[in-house]
Amino acid sequence: MSVNFKAFVASMLLVLMPLFLYSQRVSDTAAIRILRSQNINTAFQPGEELVYELKYGFVKGGELKINVSLESVGYDYFFHVVARCYTTGLVSKMAKVNDIYESWFDVSTGLPIQAIRNVTENNYKRYNVDLFFQDSLYLNSMKSGRHDLQGPTLDIISAFFYARRFIFDQQFGKNETSMTLDTWFNEDLYNLQLRYKNTEKVKTNFGKMECLRYVPVLNQKSSFKKEEDMQAWFTNDPNYVPVRIRLKMPLADIHCELIRFSNLKNTDGLLRQ
Repeated sequence: MSVNFKAFVASMLLVLMPLFLYSQRVSDTAAIRILRSQNINTAFQPGEELVYELKYGFVKGGELKINVSLESVGYDYFFHVVARCYTTGLVSKMAKVNDIYESWFDVSTGLPIQAIRNVTENNYKRYNVDLFFQDSLYLNSMKSGRHDLQGPTLDIISAFFYARRFIFDQQFGKNETSMTLDTWFNEDLYNLQLRYKNTEKVKTNFGKMECLRYVPVLNQKSSFKKEEDMQAWFTNDPNYVPVRIRLKMPLADIHCELIRFSNLKNTDGLLRQ
């Protein structure tokens, strides 16, 4: 159970965050200048909180909590997002997991300047800091050093919010059915493909609501290679909140369900308090 849950934590963060990173695979900094002109944020705001329940089959294993704030760094302002994934109840007695991921990303471009991974899983601990130099197309990892980038790149946290802000709001899934995805996670660059499947009514903890369903097609670095091994459902409204994630595992499916939320930017969306 502990091995399965640890694998789930890593897979969940890989799916929920880098699933949504959109990249035009540019080779220069022109893309960054273009992004800075697209600075209207309609999907989220400081103070937003999303809380998810994690289940392995019918067994509740833990929670994932995501919080958004705004911080000043020098003369600029950056969104600071903290995602914490932790075990609860009986599972926490068998496998204590407390993984914290942080990202600071530009309020205009959505591109990160720093990401932190602070992992505690039983006796295993890992801490790393990544610094992004978007204009120069490289990043520095405290663990592995310098890595050159093909274009503007996001970490797993900023990728999630970048998608909600720039991609879904541009009607992705209506005008296009697939996009190339890039992200940096766990000391490696991932090239993914995100595919829109359909719009459907989904039963959630907050009633039935219309959602957009997406699946990622991953490269050979992942153990999830079939198209629908992972699926995600987002509210079809200006907030684009993921209400459900499902991962297919050998013994039982893993589910991530939204159970609480607060301070959504668009109060007239499908999720209402």
